[in-house]
Amino acid sequence: PSPSPSPSPLAPAAGPTPLWYPVTLATSFTWVAILSLVISAIVSRFGAMLDVPAAFLGMYVIAIGAEIPDTIQSVTVAKRGYGSMAVSNSCGSQIVNVLVGLGLPWFLSCSSGLDIVLGAHRDLLLMALFQAANLAVFASLLILSTAHTWRRGDHRKSQLTKAKGKVLICTYVVCISSYPIVQRWWSPHDPPNLLGFLS
Repeated sequence: PSPSPSPSPLAPAAGPTPLWYPVTLATSFTWVAILSLVISAIVSRFGAMLDVPAAFLGMYVIAIGAEIPDTIQSVTVAKRGYGSMAVSNSCGSQIVNVLVGLGLPWFLSCSSGLDIVLGAHRDLLLMALFQAANLAVFASLLILSTAHTWRRGDHRKSQLTKAKGKVLICTYVVCISSYPIVQRWWSPHDPPNLLGFLS
């Protein structure tokens, strides 16, 4: 029999062993968990040796490495003309990271009677402010640009233009470059050791 049609632009036709798909999915989750644990331990030790705040390393090292697969997926579907799927992927991945990536470990730890200690509260607050600024820019470009469709009978769609892409990229560059400066002013007693980090 001929293979079944592809259900999505990314999923190929069913292979000869579709019953093994759940096993491969569970295996991929296991590998991601193991590698994430190893990377977190290495980065934490690296920051302790160079006296670099954990929030700084989380933004510059772990965040970039974690978002590379999501970026590749979004670029792939966007090139195929599925802009809505690319936007949904970028938003959905962050929702999973915050709600499940933090909520599930905290729930399991608290259920087992372990305390969760959050240090460097000022650094976390600064990171939250940066994320709020990024979200405001993203929402302005994505939601406010669809204001014309809020009228009844207007079914025009919003477009992901080159100008919007430039604004998002510039926002990212500004955040990455300004964070060490703001963090030094924000936490004068624990500034990031950039010289030790770069040497």
